[in-house]
Amino acid sequence: MNQKGSLARTVPPLASSRATTTPILGERELAIGHADFSNALDTAAMRGDFDKGVALQVHLPFCATRCVSCDRVAEVAFDPSAIDRYLIGLGVELSLITDRIGRGRPLAQLQVGGGTPSMLSGSQLARLSAVIDQHFSVGDDCETVFEISPDRTSWTQLELIKGLGFRNLRLELREVDASAQQGLGRSYSPELLHDMLSNARQVNFESITFDLVYGLPGQSVKAVRDSLRIITEMNPSQLLCRPFVRDEQRFVHQRGIESYLMPSVAEKMAMFVAIVDRLEDSGYQWVGINSFVKPDHPLSVAQAEGHLVRNRLGYSNKPTRIVLGVGLGAVSEMPNLLSRNEVSLDAWHGTLEGNEHPSCAGIQFTATEAKKRRLVHRLSESLRAPLAEFESAEQQELLNKLQKEGLVKAEADWVRVTDSGRFKLLQLWDPESGDLRIANSA
Repeated sequence: MNQKGSLARTVPPLASSRATTTPILGERELAIGHADFSNALDTAAMRGDFDKGVALQVHLPFCATRCVSCDRVAEVAFDPSAIDRYLIGLGVELSLITDRIGRGRPLAQLQVGGGTPSMLSGSQLARLSAVIDQHFSVGDDCETVFEISPDRTSWTQLELIKGLGFRNLRLELREVDASAQQGLGRSYSPELLHDMLSNARQVNFESITFDLVYGLPGQSVKAVRDSLRIITEMNPSQLLCRPFVRDEQRFVHQRGIESYLMPSVAEKMAMFVAIVDRLEDSGYQWVGINSFVKPDHPLSVAQAEGHLVRNRLGYSNKPTRIVLGVGLGAVSEMPNLLSRNEVSLDAWHGTLEGNEHPSCAGIQFTATEAKKRRLVHRLSESLRAPLAEFESAEQQELLNKLQKEGLVKAEADWVRVTDSGRFKLLQLWDPESGDLRIANSA
């Protein structure tokens, strides 16, 4: 199976002459300018899309070190002034957005991720929260999530994060068993995780989510099972699972990972099967294609009632089809445009200092493409979609492809995801474009 093998293709400019870096959003990514992003905002605002629910993702790219397996836009920084300057830039970027769509719009979701957001000092975290509040309304019904790193998070910081209105914590795990660590990054000992979880629960966070990355170099199915045994004993509120993809074109430092160490797609599938078996045996329910929660979790209820939503932030019970990403390399998701920001810190600051939005590349969708993409998302949410919505030639082509791959089956009035398709979908899902590779080629 092709794992982003076409990402090295050079793409022509769309509305900007600025060169893009290696495409992030797939082979259809084109260079765009700030005007294209602004036009997409205007179109969505005129159609009332922002009134249906909007999510904001704030990317804080700073880390103390660059992990060899890192697959994020990140910057190694030790000077607090670099973070201070970045916070000023975030304020400018938010202003460029809210000057067009209006200030004070309520957020359905707010997620702060990285990088390592917990690198920020207390005063910097307070400034970040104040900047967000200047532009959007964060009410009690907003789903607020803050990403932490257990080795850089203290009790005092957890109390501050909770005091700033973040009710949910999220952390990414790669290696858990300390005896098996290979220096890949995001590796934490069980003792450290237990200590962090104890502190977080005493501070009374509503939920704690583990992002579990599997398919790491040299990883075996047994190693995954061993990690899951440790993880389930900690009883997190939710687990999100995704396969690791080695992408040395985008992340040059990953050349330090030998390609022969990477598990095959079949091996990753076996790992995911092991994950599902262990989590279901431990009382978790499988939600969508890669989320696992306890039966009383809001996502479990949303799936049962038919209003589960999937967007770039994961699964939610909030009606958020629009995700606005701000910060270095941030990705925004709108009905007619998927866009990403500059991935060079100098370029990101430079465009903002010129009072222009830092979007530089993306994919513009026709009405037909947007509908096809929405159908794919619906299948990943409710695991079914009305057969009547596949009646056009383009939608029929998509259905034929999905059926040929054994992902779905058309029966009666519905197109349903097959049992084997539910396992396969995650391996075919493109984490950056928020779409299926097979659908992108349809």
